Amino acid sequence: MDTKLNNDNKEIGHGLFIAGLTILTLAIISQTVFVESVNTVLAQQQQQQQQQSQVEVEEEKEVGQQGNQTSIAHNAKGHESHQVIIFQDSSDGLTYSGTVTFNLSKPADVISFEEVTEDPTNATKKIWEVGDKKYVPNTLLKNVTNGSVNFNGSGILAHSTQGDVYTGSYTVNDTATRNP
Repeated sequence: MDTKLNNDNKEIGHGLFIAGLTILTLAIISQTVFVESVNTVLAQQQQQQQQQSQVEVEEEKEVGQQGNQTSIAHNAKGHESHQVIIFQDSSDGLTYSGTVTFNLSKPADVISFEEVTEDPTNATKKIWEVGDKKYVPNTLLKNVTNGSVNFNGSGILAHSTQGDVYTGSYTVNDTATRNP
């Protein structure tokens, strides 16, 4: 009887050992799956943050450029006989904010311009029509040959009402922001 009790105890012990081992194995598997799930979520969040950072960089981007140019005929309707040097040309959906430093061979006005997306209701504003787009000019400096000026707009240029060709060198340091 003692042997039978010993054997029963051994079987119960083995059964409990196997049950405990099974529970431990399931716990380890569950924890591994949980950790992998957490790691996957963290990796997805990190990827989203990187994508968001890239979008923010694309929405606001520093632009710097230098140039030497000879003036060209202005392409705005009614201004074809005028001469311009374009420091920062317009790009669809971008607004520039920064500083231009320039040196011109003849006096000109430095003008920033803002694209108009709706017909302006204020008839007192000047409008430049270029192709199918319209711009509101903002004169920043008048009749200058050199200097530095801050600007904000779709672009900036040196504008002379004289038909004489002139040259200029410039440096633009600005930030481009995508319009909503």
